Amino acid sequence: MKIIIQILFFLFITGRILFAQNEDIDYRKYELDEVIFEFRGTQSFNNNDINALIKTGKSKYFDYPEFCSDILRIEKFYFDNGFIDASVDTAIIINDKEKEISTKFIIDEKQPYLVNYIEYSGLRKIGDVFYNRLFLEEEPVIKVGDLFNKSKLALEISRIMKFLNNNGFAYATNDPPEIIKTVSNNQERKYKIDLVLKFNPGEFYRFGATKINIEDNRYGITFEEVYRELDYVENDYYSKEKLIESENRINRISILDNARIQVDNIDTVANKIHMKITASVRNKYELQPELLGYDINNLFYGGGGMSLTDRYFFGGGRTLTTKIEALVHSQDYNGIDFSMNMFQPYIFNNNKITGDWKIGASLYNQLEFRIVEAKNEFNINFELPKHTYINNLIFGWKLSDQRYTVKMPVITEITDGIKDTIIILPVNSFINTFSSILSFTVIHNNTNSFQFPTKGYFQSYLFEESGLLGNIARKMFDISTFSYFKFTTVHKFFHNLASDNEASVLAFKTLLGVIFEYGDNTLKLSGVETNLNLNVIPLDTRFIAGGNTSVRGWPGKKLGTFANMENGGNFLIEGNIEHRTKPFRHLKNIFKDLGFVTFFDYGNLWEYPSKFQFQQIALAIGTGMRYYTMVGPIRIDIGFKLYDYFAESGTNKWLFNNSLSTIIKSKVTFQFGIGNTF
Repeated sequence: MKIIIQILFFLFITGRILFAQNEDIDYRKYELDEVIFEFRGTQSFNNNDINALIKTGKSKYFDYPEFCSDILRIEKFYFDNGFIDASVDTAIIINDKEKEISTKFIIDEKQPYLVNYIEYSGLRKIGDVFYNRLFLEEEPVIKVGDLFNKSKLALEISRIMKFLNNNGFAYATNDPPEIIKTVSNNQERKYKIDLVLKFNPGEFYRFGATKINIEDNRYGITFEEVYRELDYVENDYYSKEKLIESENRINRISILDNARIQVDNIDTVANKIHMKITASVRNKYELQPELLGYDINNLFYGGGGMSLTDRYFFGGGRTLTTKIEALVHSQDYNGIDFSMNMFQPYIFNNNKITGDWKIGASLYNQLEFRIVEAKNEFNINFELPKHTYINNLIFGWKLSDQRYTVKMPVITEITDGIKDTIIILPVNSFINTFSSILSFTVIHNNTNSFQFPTKGYFQSYLFEESGLLGNIARKMFDISTFSYFKFTTVHKFFHNLASDNEASVLAFKTLLGVIFEYGDNTLKLSGVETNLNLNVIPLDTRFIAGGNTSVRGWPGKKLGTFANMENGGNFLIEGNIEHRTKPFRHLKNIFKDLGFVTFFDYGNLWEYPSKFQFQQIALAIGTGMRYYTMVGPIRIDIGFKLYDYFAESGTNKWLFNNSLSTIIKSKVTFQFGIGNTF
């Protein structure tokens, strides 16, 4: 005969406590000496997992009420992870002489329970079409045969509620689920539970009309400019996700301030929800000083600037930003940049297609060159639906006129196909170049956070070509230009190791980049009698290695397999593995945003793909600290050269085969940056 016991979702199992001492003892006078965990039978979780749950041991003195509560905390933890029958006994050992107490938690896990059956009560009311979509578009989080887990159960309920709220059932609710344990002698039903998930979908609603109220509309913002940003139209079925996305898009119109979409009224006869948009207006112009920090080619640049923004440039929601910046990495690496950037929030009257146009000029000093550049750049971003694998397509076209002036003698090698010749570029010689670079980027991104991603996958593929239009300009104007094809792919993966978000995350990144040069790359160099086939392409186009976003055992631009690696190479392999944690995330003080990482990096830079050698891949290990701010994490890392194929004379390739003094002198690099490593 089966006895069915209905267990509510948040049920605690009462523990038994064994005490061998007088209940009149004042435990507050006893210091806590030791907390012991003892297991009867199996042990599925380590001592650290259990210790993190309890409060006993977190203070100097023994706290009897907290000790009693810890029993319930442990039993609830086991219940939530499928050990329905788990029990906890305790023992207390008192040392009157030393005024100390040792505690013991005796845990009997017993047998874990599997999910035997899941009933989705109330969901048939949404109709067969929606019901089938609910289980076809996305797999259930918890399934029959799985080990019962409360967190997975909560995620499954959240998944269904999200689906309902995004598919017309605006006011759907759910009741606490039932967890049913069956006590039976039948081996097939033993240690099995049934789940009943209860939902109340309610009525099916569509979007109705949307009203707009712009307070103090002194610049004449048209309603059409606002309507264009909505992700829904009247008579679409209600979607909370579309509502949130629409509000975000409206706030892209920078002239508007605090734009909100709210329910105006509900038509219960036609089942329509009428909305209203409220917003105020900002000042059209804004002059703003800036404190800057950038990663440029794996080097951190700091500096300042000033920007003037026109938030409503010729109407239409456009924004024009004029900016001047001064940046410094060191005495040898610094620069100044002037730019004007216009953001176009729609193209072809489509808010999923946006664009920007940037013109500017810059002066940058590097170790060997001074670079003066005038540039004109166009980018078009095509945002695809979120349910498609590819999320974004980006088309770019950059026109650039650069002048490279030699600051110090540069030794380079040229070839005529028969022999190599070493020449020295004299100081103050220069090269004038023109380039027309076409690019196309494909992006997939389903990561769950920009600042601290804990799950998801990101991948991008960049295809870049220079020479197609540049060679036409070369023939017409007799100028130097570049001919190459560049391919770069980046893959990032994030996996949460703990049920508590941000407690323990593994992050992976791989990067592969290759440049193929073609055609006639003869450059006109002043101060040299003949044209030189230098095969030089723009320094900011070439790959570089080492630095705070690369292989962190090496300083920026100091990793490579050839001379003059600071000027970049044509083939790059790079990867990073990080373990990230925010141990104080539950605190309410400044330490809650403090995080730590340990990492393993690998990769190297080669002059050409044909020169790749596997044994030359460099390895680095290290650790770092993060402080997470609104503009991204501030990073400090210390990296060690674990394996260096090109180790300095007198040092070993492998880190631990060196003396401590050698490691400190030549195997350690400190890195600083702003923003995630990847």
